[in-house]
Amino acid sequence: MSIEPAFIVTGFIIVAAVWEWFAGRASREQKSREDWQIAFISALGMSLIQRPALIFAVAWLGGVIIPQYQGSLSWLEAQYFWPTLLVYIALEELTHGAGHYFAHTRRPRHRGLQYFQRLYKVGHRPHHFSGGNDGKGQLSVTQTFVEHWLWWFIMPNYWFQFIALYLGLVEVFVIGTVFKGLWAAHNHVNWNYDLYFLNHPKTWVRKSMYALCHVLTFPTQHHHHHARGRNSAKNLCNLLAIYDWLIFDSLVIEKEKPTTYGWRQAPEEEHSALYRYFHTDLRV
Repeated sequence: MSIEPAFIVTGFIIVAAVWEWFAGRASREQKSREDWQIAFISALGMSLIQRPALIFAVAWLGGVIIPQYQGSLSWLEAQYFWPTLLVYIALEELTHGAGHYFAHTRRPRHRGLQYFQRLYKVGHRPHHFSGGNDGKGQLSVTQTFVEHWLWWFIMPNYWFQFIALYLGLVEVFVIGTVFKGLWAAHNHVNWNYDLYFLNHPKTWVRKSMYALCHVLTFPTQHHHHHARGRNSAKNLCNLLAIYDWLIFDSLVIEKEKPTTYGWRQAPEEEHSALYRYFHTDLRV
């Protein structure tokens, strides 16, 4: 495939953002000026700096350390495409969930790990800001890619993606990245269609959806991860809730949307999009 995966995901995000706007779900009190600004900064940084830098780093390191393995798994893609794609998605999601878990878990006792975890906490914090401190902010599709500039360089799943590409899994990389990107974006859109099924009058529909929520992550599950309260460290996986259920012990299935989104922000400095994106305080 020759289509750049980022274009497909970006197209969906643009369409969903326009829908949110016309549906009245991106009003000024629901989505602040700083939310729009950091979305623009994050998109620019991801496209022009972080993604190209990571691709270059993997290609350079691969060329120095394991040049003989460049393209070595292309036969796997050619002969066993669908099993390889499923394994790729499963491993990419697991590495994402592990990094995300580390960003939200309690502080480790080892001093060195505390500083290492601080990278993740600083890198992930901007993703959890929605609106101001008044509790009126709502989750928006543009939040999909909003992170600190550190995030792309410390998350293991991004390295995994480009290592797979270096090893020759080109079509698997493209299709897997598009699928995962679209699912993650759809979980950030300001809708909660899964609640219709979780609260359906027919018992078999409710139970079937509840069971499915143990396997896949749906919008309301991820919205609760973005809530202000006890669930903000839950539902860590963007796609495979089975990891939240069986590995991270972080699965939460609520039957109504959160009342308040976003973490509380420091009164002055974190109202600046530039501060959110660039400030790097690694003190424990």
